[in-house]
Amino acid sequence: MNGAVGSYIRAASLGSPVAQAHLSEVFGDNFQSPAGWSKMLDHMPGGRVENLMNRKGAWWTRECFQALYVACWIHHPVEKGSYLIQLGPIHQANVRAAYDRLLQSGALQSRISSHLSKQGASAHEGWDFLKGYGELLLQIEGEATFAPYLFLKCEGHALEKGLSLSTVKHLASWVKKGITGSGQTASQALQEWATFSSVVEGRAAENFSKSYEKLLKQLGLSSRRTTVEEAMEALVRKAGFSNGLPNNLKGNTSNLGRAMLGPLGYIEVFKRQRAVLKKTGVDFDEKAEKELTGLAERMSASPTPHAAQHYNEIRVTPAELDLSLATFRGFIP
Repeated sequence: MNGAVGSYIRAASLGSPVAQAHLSEVFGDNFQSPAGWSKMLDHMPGGRVENLMNRKGAWWTRECFQALYVACWIHHPVEKGSYLIQLGPIHQANVRAAYDRLLQSGALQSRISSHLSKQGASAHEGWDFLKGYGELLLQIEGEATFAPYLFLKCEGHALEKGLSLSTVKHLASWVKKGITGSGQTASQALQEWATFSSVVEGRAAENFSKSYEKLLKQLGLSSRRTTVEEAMEALVRKAGFSNGLPNNLKGNTSNLGRAMLGPLGYIEVFKRQRAVLKKTGVDFDEKAEKELTGLAERMSASPTPHAAQHYNEIRVTPAELDLSLATFRGFIP
């Protein structure tokens, strides 16, 4: 995490046969050497996220969006996951201008999505970062609520017009995710890396697991965009506390996450109030406890508070990404 994956790239460049074999299984051809990683990151001025975000949209290319995903992955490597980069007012204007212009030119392709606002763009052309992942999905979220983020997600197959083989495979994974809560495995090597190493997380996405979906249904919350705050508000009230969450926990994911943990935290309260919750139709079992604990730990671990958290997506700021890139460049000059 936080740029430490650079040590793997460096080990391979120094001739480690194990590292070289590993990289060849996980990454595309252009990412087998430090030079390939640097070339991608150089699509951001000075190789920095902040610099790119401050650049007018007229100067962005599709590769700029691709470089942002690589920067996110360096910051927090995942097998499957969604990143949301927080956008300040200037950043939002530049990203929106770039997004719209590249859509109009055809450099990005408009596509439907199963995520959040359900409308995005594909940046899959020339995309060869993680083997097995041929699609890079982009969406701009939160503009209507004045909390804008750039959403980036790498998927197994591009969703194209017509019934192409890529589209059929994408839809098959979509169906599996709807049934099981998790899509098909796109890279066995990356999945195994996430299993045995703390460097890569297996799943960190905004789409709910089946057990969390069950809890939300019991709370009367059906939207796929339900936030953790909304779920906690409903749980607190059903546990017998009519005042709900205090104001200092609203719109602040860090505060809410910390308040959920510990011997005096909300999760412990819900455990003690299981009988009360049961009477209101909520089964606060071990699965529900585990789900909320994981969400609380993710939110409280973030160095920056965010206004909302949907599920396990990785929310990050440009400054945090640049710190991780600095660590990465300690291994990859």
